[in-house]
Amino acid sequence: MRGLFPKKKSRLSPQGKAIAAAHTLLDTMEGRLDEKAAGRWLREEVGLQWSMLTCLQYLSGKEALGALKALPNDWSERGRTKQHLQAASILAAHAVANMRQDGRMLCASDFAHEFKGKTVEQWLAEASIGAASGTGPSV
Repeated sequence: MRGLFPKKKSRLSPQGKAIAAAHTLLDTMEGRLDEKAAGRWLREEVGLQWSMLTCLQYLSGKEALGALKALPNDWSERGRTKQHLQAASILAAHAVANMRQDGRMLCASDFAHEFKGKTVEQWLAEASIGAASGTGPSV
């Protein structure tokens, strides 16, 4: 059975959503936006009912990771590079994996599972070992 309400679509491509989400997370981390302002900006920019939680979940997901990976290596916007946006995905994955006190994750992202119970530093150390052996990180 189809839903009673048509599924809303964003006016942005997956890459546009990933870039908008990464900028929002980084702006919030830098103190340029508070959580409410970030949610408003996301809803206006993406065109869906996004919040900061949605932003974190999206950035740690397969679609956003692929979209950011596909950016040209010399990509730059608003003073940020591809590497800055990929760092935002790492922060998002860590947050959704470890934010809840009861230990449950806030999403089912495979990338976020890599962070479960680890600090970002621990994940980076494991990722560098994996890169040296050819198994490499997800980002």
